[in-house]
Amino acid sequence: MLTTPTTPVDAPRAVMWTVRQVADRDGVSKQAVSKKVKELVEKHGLSVERDAQGRVVALNVAEYDHLRGRYGDPSKAQAPRQADVPQTAPSESYDEALRQKTWHEAERRRLEVEELKGKLVRVDEVEHAVAESGAAIARIIDRLPAAADDLAAAVAREGTHGLRVALKGLANGMRESIANELDKLVVSRRREDETEAEPVEP
Repeated sequence: MLTTPTTPVDAPRAVMWTVRQVADRDGVSKQAVSKKVKELVEKHGLSVERDAQGRVVALNVAEYDHLRGRYGDPSKAQAPRQADVPQTAPSESYDEALRQKTWHEAERRRLEVEELKGKLVRVDEVEHAVAESGAAIARIIDRLPAAADDLAAAVAREGTHGLRVALKGLANGMRESIANELDKLVVSRRREDETEAEPVEP
């Protein structure tokens, strides 16, 4: 089971920055940051806060940095180096600066751990899933002989063209059946995972 991603509601305020703050930190325009934020939201689910008009008013800067480093184009990278931390205004106290740095680092580590969890899969579970998928596909392929009469009738009616049309329809039906069977396996596996993850009553 993957951990639930941090939402703007439960993310620490220290890591929720405005587009201007990120632009000032990275030395780029607000437009450049806004464009990247839009891309990361649409493609990778970057956590943001929006106003009543749906405009982004704040974004999780630690997640922004993490996603840029993970999916950004190195030749166009503008995000701070991994060793960098958010800079606070000169008027802020040392304690506030330390607090923001700590939150930023903690949020970055959390994102890295979640990413690792998504990549770690038990080998025996993969082998079992492959075996189940293979068996489901084999059962559908084994139905082919049952279509012999329909294919023969198509040839008798329209020759090669009729056979081609019939085979295309048969292939589409098999493809749909395979997709449905695999979807059922995925749902079944998720239910098993959820059952295993439920806490045991003392």
